[in-house]
Amino acid sequence: MTLLFYDDRPLFGGHEAMTLLGLAALLKDPDLTIHFIACDENTTLLKKLAELKAIYPNLKIEPTEESVSNFEALRHFLFRGRIADLAAEIRRINPDAVISVQGGLEPSSLGILAARKCGIKAISYLAMPHSYQTMGAKLGRLLDWGTPSLIERPDAFITISEEMATHLRARGAKVPVEVVFPGVDTDYYQPASRHTCREKLDLPQDVPVFACVGRIDFQQKQQDRLLRALARPALEECHLVFGGDGPDAPTLDSLIQSRKVAHRIRRIPWAETAVLYPAANAVVIPSRYEGVPLVMLEALACGTTVLGSDTDGMREILPDDCRFDAGSSAAVAGFLRQWIDAGMSEPPAELSDRVRREMSLEAFQESFRHTLHRLV
Repeated sequence: MTLLFYDDRPLFGGHEAMTLLGLAALLKDPDLTIHFIACDENTTLLKKLAELKAIYPNLKIEPTEESVSNFEALRHFLFRGRIADLAAEIRRINPDAVISVQGGLEPSSLGILAARKCGIKAISYLAMPHSYQTMGAKLGRLLDWGTPSLIERPDAFITISEEMATHLRARGAKVPVEVVFPGVDTDYYQPASRHTCREKLDLPQDVPVFACVGRIDFQQKQQDRLLRALARPALEECHLVFGGDGPDAPTLDSLIQSRKVAHRIRRIPWAETAVLYPAANAVVIPSRYEGVPLVMLEALACGTTVLGSDTDGMREILPDDCRFDAGSSAAVAGFLRQWIDAGMSEPPAELSDRVRREMSLEAFQESFRHTLHRLV
């Protein structure tokens, strides 16, 4: 059997990371050949694919100059030659199915359309089917104009949670929608001594400590709102550590200085998250929208409480008393104050156990492999 994966996103993200883990499971079958067409601007993805190819010779890597942009649905209509060109490449490879790696509906939709033009099964591995208006995008209504037609094109969807499957069906998906939860490395993300982890990060032992880990992107992740919440007098005894980098990192650093809270709010690199999670009383996810954030699963695997906005994957997995209205910094601050005053609860043991059992790397890889084989 031959499969073709297609990803025209120029940036590497969590969905690409999960795709690579799924690939590793598939490539263990020597009778399966996998071609991967990847955007040549996505150097991180190409590097990681090359590392896989060094282990599995049945992986074929094919860079492409195609790169997703805004108004992708309109580009499909205006520049139909792009679809024909990719269709020619697909015919040359002659796969049994094309799997488009889609963080949202527009990225890699070119692969879906080209596969359909060839009469080859098109499967969307889709993380987030949200509308642009839901995501708060500028010109969201206009950008959403062409996306309903993209939902009608795949022969099947694989998505990452029941919430996302419900979103897809509500937006018009009529074909099979399968759910494969993402997975995390439960050998790496383990419970650890809070005292020891705080010592390593030079954090005080006797105050509430919150962590917020992820790409620094105010539009989606709303770290600026969390910062403003923690800067309020009601939470003046609390410390907050941001873990990660991203387009709004310089602005976040400036806000920390201008609010004069650098003595209790700071940012550290991604690399220290396995220490940061156990050091915190809670990991806070104030996002406007999400799929199933890996940060949530990693923290729960460490036995750390996760407090998340009442939406998407957080709504599906977190208990009611761990979800909050992230609509304003005042609402976030009020919720955190209430949680502290109530005793800063630990996560239910059954929730951490479920993550470690059902959302491990091994569980994800087996589910991804089984689901894809069944759909093909």
